[in-house]
Amino acid sequence: MNCFGINLWNWISRLEEVEISLIRKVSALGFTAVELPMTMASIDKMDQIMDAIKEEDLAVSFCLSMPMERDISSDDEATRNRAIQYLNDCLDTGGKYGVTTLSGAFYGGGGKRHFLPEQDKQREWDYAVRGIKKIAERAKKQGIFLGLEPLNRYRTSIVNTIDQGLRMVDDIGMNNVGILFDTYQANIEETDMLQALEKVLQREKLIHFHASANNRGAPGTGHILWESLAFLLKQYEYAGHITMETFCPKGPDPSFYQLAENQDILAQTGIKNMKRIFS
Repeated sequence: MNCFGINLWNWISRLEEVEISLIRKVSALGFTAVELPMTMASIDKMDQIMDAIKEEDLAVSFCLSMPMERDISSDDEATRNRAIQYLNDCLDTGGKYGVTTLSGAFYGGGGKRHFLPEQDKQREWDYAVRGIKKIAERAKKQGIFLGLEPLNRYRTSIVNTIDQGLRMVDDIGMNNVGILFDTYQANIEETDMLQALEKVLQREKLIHFHASANNRGAPGTGHILWESLAFLLKQYEYAGHITMETFCPKGPDPSFYQLAENQDILAQTGIKNMKRIFS
């Protein structure tokens, strides 16, 4: 049975804003997993947070935060090294607490969108591949799987589609590296979302699954074909987390209008729909 999770970005904008009461709330709402937004690789109260997660019997995953200053594909060596250091630190935190999934846009700093000559584009790609491979080698020793997330064109110009994501996974060539499939991103960039998901499942490369509506609302709402997605996940026996990823007004990808009366109601709608659709 899949764990149904929620990313704490639904309520907070940064990891250091996590309170123990929020972990309790996630459990009380009926989620069986929680995803921590790793805006930092760790915080002083990490022990208390992880203890609370354990006490509530919640599974846990980590989601990356890759701003421009953490760009593993940058031409600037210092910037690449800063990204690698952050990712290594996230792995060390995850390894300490038994986290097995780290997902996000490993390949570049957020907001980097540009057209490049083919030679420069390949150099950027190669920087990302080499850097992620180093991270993956370290992750493998710690039992951590990496999920690469294709992002929409407004967030990056490096990996937008599942085909591009799978090509990068192949170039990295590590069996603990796969895809984070995000319904919001796929809704924008894939010509056929179901075909894209099935391609990942057929390759046995689905590491993690983010669920949110086409407008970043609760899973189960909007025009995404939820039942068809659920059918594919069941058909291919996907056993990983299904994680609701929505954002509070001060989060990194917020809506400029209200998606629900408040963030608690947004979460309640999401878990209700997730249990109905994916169980």
